[in-house]
Amino acid sequence: MGTQKVKGKLNNIEFIRFFFAAAIIYFHLLHSFMMPYTGESVIYQNLAEQSKYAKYIVECFFIISGYFLYRSLLSRPEQKTTDFLWKKIVRLWPVLAVSTAFSVVFLEVPASKGILNLFFLQSTGLTTGWTGLNWYVSAFFFAEVFYFLLHKAMKNSAGMKLLICVIAYFGYTLNIMTTDGGFGRKVVYGVFSLAMARAVAGIGTGYLLGVFYDSVKEKWEKPEGDLLHEKKRTIMISFIELGSFLFLLTDFFAGKNAGKNQFSVVVFFCIFFLCMLTEKGLLSRIISRTGFCRLGKYSYSIYVMQEAAFYILSHTLWKNAGFLKQCPAAALGLSVVLTILFGAGIYYLVERPMQTAGKN
Repeated sequence: MGTQKVKGKLNNIEFIRFFFAAAIIYFHLLHSFMMPYTGESVIYQNLAEQSKYAKYIVECFFIISGYFLYRSLLSRPEQKTTDFLWKKIVRLWPVLAVSTAFSVVFLEVPASKGILNLFFLQSTGLTTGWTGLNWYVSAFFFAEVFYFLLHKAMKNSAGMKLLICVIAYFGYTLNIMTTDGGFGRKVVYGVFSLAMARAVAGIGTGYLLGVFYDSVKEKWEKPEGDLLHEKKRTIMISFIELGSFLFLLTDFFAGKNAGKNQFSVVVFFCIFFLCMLTEKGLLSRIISRTGFCRLGKYSYSIYVMQEAAFYILSHTLWKNAGFLKQCPAAALGLSVVLTILFGAGIYYLVERPMQTAGKN
């Protein structure tokens, strides 16, 4: 299995996107959807407690998106606003529409709330009641549009970068201080949506990482014929990359040992992400395989369709209470795999055809 580049992608980061999507599924299984069928089994409760911070993987998704938005804006500086909006809608709306329709028909979500969700209004502060798992999509959409318009107005100027620093700071501060060390979705002080603040802060942080990486990457270019320098650099990056990744895994899956202030996720993921951008670390080289990269394309459909997959599992696999109690590892693993396969199926049935049609 080779390491050939997939056009417009970073293989290692594509795999991380897929891995994090699977981890989000694992978190939601243990904290909401699967638990009523486990008969209050102690092992499931312990696993849920250990993975209580895995929900903050969403902050990593926002940062990744911000970096690639930065790259996109630099490569297409004359892109029209209508073209940008159309591209985002074609990318996000079809799968969201399928998920929303499923929620209205099978999950008893009121049609009035479903209609608002189709306009990317969920968790923006402009709707009440139903939040659901797809709040991320609305916050992501409007934050990306905001930064696109900001870039059009300020042209990646020093003033724009300073403004993003301020916005990211207050977005994170608003969340950390109002949730006592975490990140939320509710509206606070009657006007500020924590979901939107997370999106704006995370995407802004990813944008700034792109700016920072571009400013320092030339210093990391290998001198001609200097193999010793290359070896030392690879060892250092590998050490930092692996260390930061292990911290994140410990935080997400061994939460009892994690600190209360989850802003540490942002700090360590930024370090990890910068290492991944170099593609020099040992971990990056291991996961930078074309086959691994191809899994990343399913991430969005997997994330958006997970609630529909959980509904199907609740009427099939989870009916077998004996299996869930006696084989928790197999039950969890199979639930994650089936949810991923369901999302991948939606990718081929909805997401990819609609993207192709949108380009024509």
